Amino acid sequence: MIPFELVSIFIDLQRPDTRLVATQELAHYAGVAQVLVFGKDTEIGMFLPAPGLPQTLREGRRWQDFLRQCADAGSAASSLPSPQTATELPVWGNCDAAGEVIVVFVGTAPAAPTRAAIAALLPLLGAKLAGERAELAAAGLASAARDSHRRANELNTALDISRRELQSAYQRAENELESRREAEARLRDADRRKDEFLAMLAHELRNPLAPIGMAAHILRLGAVTPARVQQTCEIIDRQIGHMTNLLDDLLDVSRVTGGRIDLEQELHDMGAIVRDAVEQVRPLVDARHHQLSLVVPAQAAQVCGDSTRLVQIVANLLNNASKYTPKGGAIELALSQDETMVQVAVRDNGIGIDSSLLPHVFDLFVQGERSPDRSQGGLGVGLALVKSLVERHGGSVQASSAGHGAGSEFTIRLPRVHGAAPVLAPSRPSEGVGDGGLDILIVDDNADAADTLSMFLASVGHRPRVAYEGRSALALAAQVPPDVLLLDIGLPDIDGYELARQMRSLPQTAHATLIALTGYGQAADRELATAAGFNHHLTKPVDATALLRLLAATPKRLSRQS
Repeated sequence: MIPFELVSIFIDLQRPDTRLVATQELAHYAGVAQVLVFGKDTEIGMFLPAPGLPQTLREGRRWQDFLRQCADAGSAASSLPSPQTATELPVWGNCDAAGEVIVVFVGTAPAAPTRAAIAALLPLLGAKLAGERAELAAAGLASAARDSHRRANELNTALDISRRELQSAYQRAENELESRREAEARLRDADRRKDEFLAMLAHELRNPLAPIGMAAHILRLGAVTPARVQQTCEIIDRQIGHMTNLLDDLLDVSRVTGGRIDLEQELHDMGAIVRDAVEQVRPLVDARHHQLSLVVPAQAAQVCGDSTRLVQIVANLLNNASKYTPKGGAIELALSQDETMVQVAVRDNGIGIDSSLLPHVFDLFVQGERSPDRSQGGLGVGLALVKSLVERHGGSVQASSAGHGAGSEFTIRLPRVHGAAPVLAPSRPSEGVGDGGLDILIVDDNADAADTLSMFLASVGHRPRVAYEGRSALALAAQVPPDVLLLDIGLPDIDGYELARQMRSLPQTAHATLIALTGYGQAADRELATAAGFNHHLTKPVDATALLRLLAATPKRLSRQS
């Protein structure tokens, strides 16, 4: 019969939270100094202190050897260090039949009846400790599984982030490669267009040079009639005008697209602008026998801008239409307006625009197929200039065509201005050369240019003199003060600006009219000329009519008028 008190103690040994106190009660019940309980950990094959009890012992190896003897023999006795002190104490251990639990009595062995009762209860304690170990193992496995699942999720998340980052990096690399391929294609296209432009420029400049050279040969022969001289001079003048237009187009597109041009802001009637543009292109239209029809309403269509540039816009569109319309074709210009915009549409029945070229017609140096006779030249800058000028005026331009042979249409739209109609200043008649003409000093290191200008001015009644450098010009001006000085800017010894300042400092030429005659024609060049003391600024090749108009308005020196 097992005593109830012992059963109660073993009940408390079943729970980890009461196990330590229960071992103390069991020691008191058995009459020993201390009781230790060990359960077998099957994973490592060792007996370890039961959960709830102190987990360390002095000289643990000797204790493990003792516990193995108990498990092997069922019971064993020895002398071991006390768990609290280093004092050697006798110990007695008893293992259950299943080998799951060992109870160790420290100090002395219990009486035989007590040992027997304890041995009878050990299987229950062994089963409990085995269950606890199983629960701990299951909890550990579950924890390990949860930890593994968490780590797997973290790894999947990291892999997903890495995958997205790799995809993004790959897409960026693809975009960069595509951008580089597009940039390389644009560079190749720009290089091709540059080569085509240079070839076209050479072609267009040779065209007028050929008749000019032949005209020079004809005049050099001497045996020519006055009518032939007149015809030859007209050829030279016409071809020089053509070359001047080519150069002006290049300079204009460079200044306008680079934003280096100042636009006047004045009120203008687009009807008057259209009529001025038609007047400019009329010789070309007539020469090609085009039928030009105008639809211009009587009501004023007012815009704000620069009249010269507005005329240039419309004239360029008409020139373009004439260039790509075969002889005898039809060109129509229609002016209209609504509440906010003024619209000018130029239509033709010419060769049309291919769909592949249509998006690029306003690009610089782009040209379509020429008309069949290829009689009209150009550098492919006219439409680029139109687009830049229209946008500088706050408007837009659009091109459309149904394709090859179907003609084309260009439409510009400009903001409409509501207000009083512009008052046009009456034109001044040109003044002829007065009696005796003017004393004119020409200063240019280009001897041919200086001499031909001198011959021209002498032929219309003026008294020109020529100097090919700045110092000789100062000496000539001091000897006979001129009324007008025509000064080149790029002189070899003294540049034209400095020469103008020195002329202004001389009493003989302080009040003379100074005209800059130069190939530098940008706004900054005109400002430099004005600052140096020039009254006027003309670009080469000089417009003879404009020069004569300036000279006609120039007063003579008082000493020459007496």
